[in-house]
Amino acid sequence: MRATRAIIHLDNLRHNLRALDGSIRSVRGAPVPFFVAVKADGYGHGANRVASVAFEEGAEGVGVATVEEGAQLRDVGFSGRILLYSIVLAEEAAAIAELNLEPFVADEKYVRALAEAAERSSAGRAISVHLKIDTGMGRIGCKPEDAADLAVTISEQQTLRLAGVCTHFPTADSDDQSFTYEQLERFRHAVGGIRSRGVDPGRLHAANSGACLGVDAALLDVARPGISVYGYYPSHEQKRQIELRPVMELESRVVFVKSIEPGESVSYGRTWTAGRRTRIATVPVGYADGYNRLLSNRAEVLLFTGDEARNDSRAATRVPVVGRVCMDQLMIDCGPESTVRVGDRVVLFGPDPRGPDAEELAELAGTIPYEVVSQVNYRVPRI
Repeated sequence: MRATRAIIHLDNLRHNLRALDGSIRSVRGAPVPFFVAVKADGYGHGANRVASVAFEEGAEGVGVATVEEGAQLRDVGFSGRILLYSIVLAEEAAAIAELNLEPFVADEKYVRALAEAAERSSAGRAISVHLKIDTGMGRIGCKPEDAADLAVTISEQQTLRLAGVCTHFPTADSDDQSFTYEQLERFRHAVGGIRSRGVDPGRLHAANSGACLGVDAALLDVARPGISVYGYYPSHEQKRQIELRPVMELESRVVFVKSIEPGESVSYGRTWTAGRRTRIATVPVGYADGYNRLLSNRAEVLLFTGDEARNDSRAATRVPVVGRVCMDQLMIDCGPESTVRVGDRVVLFGPDPRGPDAEELAELAGTIPYEVVSQVNYRVPRI
């Protein structure tokens, strides 16, 4: 097997799901069903296994971003509910019907395309849809004042069923929750308008990870956690009220070691020059694997050295990444006295409290943990 691989700690995944469930129960006094986001191959963790574990832990369904992602789950025998979070092209409506996906809808043309696809489908069942209302995200969704008319249109289609009404929060993970509460008020008013027209809105859902962890009023009929399932808070601003454990560990092995003298440089552009005699190890992981090039000369890794390191000993040292991260390789400065050898284990990020996690790397690269884990390339095996 390739030296570089992503270890997916399913025990941590279970812990996070249970911690979220416990936190919500403490607020609501009762469980709130989950739809776990497994889009982007489960944020890079492997959608099939994440979906399976989520169901074992009581999730009601999962959420994907594309029809293809839904098809991949069906292809491996996943029979549970799959929400399609993104709007797709009308020509994909037939596949939605055949795969029994539950799409978000936000305009009449798309609604009618789905109704026609369901009528032509060999599946012989109605498509369950979720009316998305844009209360302030500014991405997809109908205007709140248009929600009632669209809900009526959906209810008039014999081949569609209004399974739910939903919205999404852009700032639920911030210190200032005033805008989120404004959104909730718009949402409640729109849902009231739907009911006043004699239409059952189905189940209401709005809580992403930020809201699950910090906006009690957003815990409606269903929750839609994402990054928190994988072990991270959505922002530094949120109070760390429950323990979340990183699920992904990106590791590799040293494949080459050399000593260099003061004044010698490492990697493209000669952006790092040795100030002392030291030992440089090459690790076969790079930006094509999803390890961000912006981490060049910034990040550290956890290096396990010596005979015990091969047995995953607890003895490890943080050492810096030096020189520019290459497409397939990076270099680390192990120090002049290091006993590093070919084959020694290197952890790029993960749950080990001594080593960097995805949140630390995200801060160094000016991004978010979502991107760090989801960008780990498909050529990296998942274990």
